[in-house]
Amino acid sequence: MDQRAEQRQSEIRALIDSDTLTLEQARAALHGLLDVTASAQAGPDVTSYGFGMDLPREVVDAEYAAREAVGYEMDEHLVRSLRSAAAQRP
Repeated sequence: MDQRAEQRQSEIRALIDSDTLTLEQARAALHGLLDVTASAQAGPDVTSYGFGMDLPREVVDAEYAAREAVGYEMDEHLVRSLRSAAAQRP
């Protein structure tokens, strides 16, 4: 992870842990995260990407496979975290 990503992660963690984050703001953030993962998993059809460009199909396929994997990984972590939190509720 590069330095900018580490700083972004640190800021996100600090904001999550702050007392100023309301439940509604947290819900909105989670909905936004879900939108991002859905977009990453769908991505445009690779057959329509790069017409008239010099990118080999393998490069395009690899890019979308990586984006899809990140989306799935984020979804998996989010589901595990939410299930764990729900199981701990009284």
